[in-house]
Amino acid sequence: MNLQSRFITKDDFKEYFGIDLDAELKSDANNSNKAEMFLTRVTNRLEAFLQAQFFKKLDYEYAHFTDYQKEHYKLALLEQALYVFKNGDISVMSGLVDNNVATTRKQLNEITIGQNCKNELLLCGLWNVHIGGNYNIFVF
Repeated sequence: MNLQSRFITKDDFKEYFGIDLDAELKSDANNSNKAEMFLTRVTNRLEAFLQAQFFKKLDYEYAHFTDYQKEHYKLALLEQALYVFKNGDISVMSGLVDNNVATTRKQLNEITIGQNCKNELLLCGLWNVHIGGNYNIFVF
């Protein structure tokens, strides 16, 4: 996995999960880059979620990550891509019914991000609302 870029590729996905996105995603008039479009959409939505929920700007954060953090961020992207690939875009679904009870927005928000993705985001330090830094505010 190339840690210089914060983005994942269809080759990363295939190497990690053994799934060829080009073969799995259905063809349409624009199938030449369908896998890349899928991975870009997953990345953009996860980064928007992290910025909205945890005030994390990935274009800035990633440049300051250690290799360990970069690896786990990319694993988070891969895990989320698999989650969306298997389950669909849960974040944009509405009115899902389970036992004749409509799913609430809160419930949808809780399952928008897969658990394996959350675990990787914890490991790289993005799944928190703690504002980091070495601030000695009360120095006397």
